[in-house]
Amino acid sequence: MVAFGAFFVIPALGGVVNYPRLHTKDLAELSAWARDNTGRDAVFVFPGANRSLAPGIFRSEALRAVYADWKGGGQVNYLKDLGEQWWFRWRQIRDFKPADLPQYTASGISYVVLQQPLARAPQFQNATYVVYQIK
Repeated sequence: MVAFGAFFVIPALGGVVNYPRLHTKDLAELSAWARDNTGRDAVFVFPGANRSLAPGIFRSEALRAVYADWKGGGQVNYLKDLGEQWWFRWRQIRDFKPADLPQYTASGISYVVLQQPLARAPQFQNATYVVYQIK
């Protein structure tokens, strides 16, 4: 009986979630929009996403490139050149400011995915994501 409590009751009462809900309705909408409305060579960036796994899920569902994301940095242990490139890109997008947009365009980024709107019309928007075309 004690084992039952330790493994089932305590986590349930404590609100423990072993597997976070990664695939959300808003992320699915964003991915579908990108897949259906942007070119295959479009490059997306999620500045300020930090260690979120959403950019990687977006990449696989939208079939579009992501400029840099936290999970992609996991490959740096295998390829030194990739590690250097990833670190450069990660630093570039980590702290987003609207003044960074020209720099993003010069880096080949086509779309910026934010969670807060800018003072311009977006290409796509739902309850969580706002997308701006910059190239």
